[in-house]
Amino acid sequence: MAKRYTCQICRNEIAHPGAECPYCRGRSVIAEGASPRILGIVFGVMIGIFALTGFYAQSFKYERQDRGRLHFKAGQEEMAEERYGEAVSHYRDALLYSRDEPAYRLELSRALFAAGQYPETENHLVALRIEDPTSGIVNHLLARLAAREGRIDEAVTYYRTAIYGRWDNDPEETRLEMRLALVNLLDQAGRELQLTSELLELAEIVPDDVEIRSRLAKLLLESGVYDRASSLFRSLIESDPENREALLGRADAEFQLGNYLTARTHYNLAQLRGDDESTRERIKLCNRIIELDPTRRGIGLNERFRRSQVLIERARTALGTCRNPAGSEFIGPIPLLPEEQSSVLDRAESAVGARRQRASDAAAEANILIAEEVWNIAVPLCEATDPPDMPLLHVMAKLSR
Repeated sequence: MAKRYTCQICRNEIAHPGAECPYCRGRSVIAEGASPRILGIVFGVMIGIFALTGFYAQSFKYERQDRGRLHFKAGQEEMAEERYGEAVSHYRDALLYSRDEPAYRLELSRALFAAGQYPETENHLVALRIEDPTSGIVNHLLARLAAREGRIDEAVTYYRTAIYGRWDNDPEETRLEMRLALVNLLDQAGRELQLTSELLELAEIVPDDVEIRSRLAKLLLESGVYDRASSLFRSLIESDPENREALLGRADAEFQLGNYLTARTHYNLAQLRGDDESTRERIKLCNRIIELDPTRRGIGLNERFRRSQVLIERARTALGTCRNPAGSEFIGPIPLLPEEQSSVLDRAESAVGARRQRASDAAAEANILIAEEVWNIAVPLCEATDPPDMPLLHVMAKLSR
């Protein structure tokens, strides 16, 4: 049987080892002759397919974006009409067509919040905050959610981030609104120390807006920041001398500061611009305090000494007539007191009895100190007399400052 030889490339039969394979040679000739034309056709077809695919993909993308914008616009219209459920539905559809559009997610969050769907609202807002931690609107909405659920510390953190965060429109005005919202939150939550801190910071940047300045002045007054409150009320009065509320606010602030003459002046000015019983009573109280105060500037030495003795008398009376000077089980005159306290009362009695004592600054000062000691005995032992001696109470408070 004759021996057969095969091509090492195509495995077809060849004449002898090393002989040229007619099959391989034929394919090579065909490939060499047809290659440019065939490759051109193939590449052309491929390019056409890619172009067509890209065109359809881009058209599909634009169509999705257009549909998303249509639903977004419809959602905004529903929000304007306060139809929050319908708005939520449209915003959801908008997100289906443009999942990566943060504006759609933000508006959906606002619609959900308005619709009362708070858990889902927070989920969307937290996701948005992760993407953009400095967004003012996102932090504001999170602050409102936290405040609504009583998470005050968390709400404060969000509000502060919103204050210093990014706002695209009217940033300064919006930041002021955020500060005022934070102040309201702290006021309602009874966070007095934090409220005072925020009010003091706000007082440094408060604008010329009369309504905002008046509101801030009242909050400072209520928070016990009397000097700043008085300053703001004074600026309001300078702008409008007929502003009765500002006059009363300044009077109240100066009264709390112990500046009773200034307080009386402003109470009188307010009374000229609108008579009321409470203001009349405040003026009377100022008069009684001013008449009792031995430290008032401008009074003579004899008058100062006389007032110091009156102060002792009224402090002794406050102790002797209070409802329970020895505790809840004792009703009556001054009880037995420790020796040290008894000696104070003895000195008080001697000072009051020394009617012919020569008036001097030293004697007046000594009497004032005795009155303070008697008062310090009365305060922990007594409930206030009914009615309380308000002029004495305020004078003693002024002396202790």
